[in-house]
Amino acid sequence: MDGIELKLSPEKLQRYVQEMLETDKLQLGDWTCSRLGWKASNAVTGGLYRAAGTARLYGWEVTWSLIVKVIVPVTETDDPGHYSYWKREALAYRSGALEQLPDMVRAPRCFAVEEQADGSVWLWLEDVPFSAAPPWTLIRYQQAARLLGRFNGAYLNGWPLPDEPWLCTGWLASWVEACDRYDNGAALTEENWRSPLLRQLLPSGMFRRYEAFHQARPLLLQGLQSLPRVLTHNDAWPPNLLLTDDGGMVVIDWAFVGIAGVGEELGRLYGLMLHSDPSLAEARHDRLPEQLFESYLAGLRLSGREGNRDQARFGFMAAAGLRCGMVVAKLMDDIGANSTHEAAAAQEAAATSKAKAQARCGIALRLLRMAEEAESLLPVICRKSGVPDF
Repeated sequence: MDGIELKLSPEKLQRYVQEMLETDKLQLGDWTCSRLGWKASNAVTGGLYRAAGTARLYGWEVTWSLIVKVIVPVTETDDPGHYSYWKREALAYRSGALEQLPDMVRAPRCFAVEEQADGSVWLWLEDVPFSAAPPWTLIRYQQAARLLGRFNGAYLNGWPLPDEPWLCTGWLASWVEACDRYDNGAALTEENWRSPLLRQLLPSGMFRRYEAFHQARPLLLQGLQSLPRVLTHNDAWPPNLLLTDDGGMVVIDWAFVGIAGVGEELGRLYGLMLHSDPSLAEARHDRLPEQLFESYLAGLRLSGREGNRDQARFGFMAAAGLRCGMVVAKLMDDIGANSTHEAAAAQEAAATSKAKAQARCGIALRLLRMAEEAESLLPVICRKSGVPDF
């Protein structure tokens, strides 16, 4: 092997390749291991590596590749209740839970979960060809939303819901709590909303609306806990989703998997889309949430579940809307940082800051409207007992 960053055992590697190709007759040939040029957004991911090479099988040469995902201990997330519990993905694969997903969604095959002497865990995974995936269009987002609806809806229609201690049952509440640690509270002071830039970019009355949203957050989180429960991936966005030719979807990175309310999965997809694909989000503007929601509802119907539209709507609106706090906190940080620039850099900094602030203001407004709609649905959610059609 060309020695790179991981010291892989040839004996183990041959065993895992044999398992992948479903034969014990092959012999390993030449192979290499290289780190993928991918920057993890989650601190528990220590790196992704691809082992690839050849093997001899009945006189023929075959090619193969595997992914080794390195998971590292993180003290701050060593709690099953934390949204980013560092052991969760390894435990999910080891338990077999990810082999028992509804048919339209699957996780990459896992050939081994190995605990290392340094405390890290290596996942030996199927190499899913994400690099060849085309850019995402509105149609692809709608396909993903429909498949997420079918995936979530299966658990409302009799698919066994796993009950494991490592599953996060309050993912969004844990995430909000973690975000609050980085929020200095500037948005809760009215004076900070009087910045000339914010007054130019936002409608009047934003402080009162944001203050009301901030006070309503516990009620929104409580409302989410009252929704019908489904298994959720909780990190559904294009880098983690591969739409397949047979109409299904391969989903990677199950570090956030948990139990949540119907509709929450879609809120996560939309919220991440606002940051990762702002041009498409801006082009569709107010139509986009409705288009994604109708696709998600179509998926719920395809799962065979007769359910409550308001519950799915609340889950979507609340899960997306609760991101507003994180966005506004970052917006306030940007405004504050810009005011401290030296005069020589002020003009360039102001232009950069305005562009960033304009984008964040647009996102914050959309998310705030969604949170406000979710709050308006709370009385309906609290008294629902019947289950009309989606």
